[in-house]
Amino acid sequence: MNRRMNRRALAALAVAMVAASTAEATSPSELLAAVAANARFPTATRADVKIDRTQDGKTTTTAAVLIGRGQTILVATADGFRALVRPSKIVVRAGRRIRRATPGLRLAGSDLLLEDLMPVTPAFMKMPQVSDDGPTGIVVTGAPAFPSARALIVLTVDPDSHAVTRIKYYEKSISDLAAFRRDEDHADVAGHARPTRITVERSRESSTTELTLAWRPAPEATAASFGLGALRRPATFAVSGR
Repeated sequence: MNRRMNRRALAALAVAMVAASTAEATSPSELLAAVAANARFPTATRADVKIDRTQDGKTTTTAAVLIGRGQTILVATADGFRALVRPSKIVVRAGRRIRRATPGLRLAGSDLLLEDLMPVTPAFMKMPQVSDDGPTGIVVTGAPAFPSARALIVLTVDPDSHAVTRIKYYEKSISDLAAFRRDEDHADVAGHARPTRITVERSRESSTTELTLAWRPAPEATAASFGLGALRRPATFAVSGR
């Protein structure tokens, strides 16, 4: 009897240790840190972006450029708009002035908000929780920890590459699903998984935006390109449709 109890106790302990190990491996802080490591740009990297937005059967096309370095992304669109997207802060050029972006500002009139380009960091969410760990990936849920139009963000993360593959954006309340995003066809860019296709569906507007991204190194983007002064100076790179 004692031997049976000992075996059962050992088996229960083993199960508990495995469960604890699994929980620790997928803890919110570790998961967001892994996502942040993949999202970071060790060297300047550029994506030429084609933006197609379809609403009521009509499609409009425009273009943008994203240049990432570290945890900052320089955004420029075909109409001359420019912004610096940083963790917890976005600044834009408005006329001759540089100001913080208003939450909810869209990228080139698309269904993607400028804040949706914000790099993930361990401090990306308030009280993040791992809500699922299944065949589609690890799901982490939390309210944004920065000025945002969103009430809740739900990320699905690939456990191997630590790239984000799905995002649900809730607005006004945690039950109001405003937009659904898919990051797909990831390419290996200098050891980091980058999406080459992003699709955003906004059901309340019956609209869909598809972004096609072509990534390449950007040695022309120096450290000065990611400072506030860069927004005041004329752009040194071209934005054109593809």
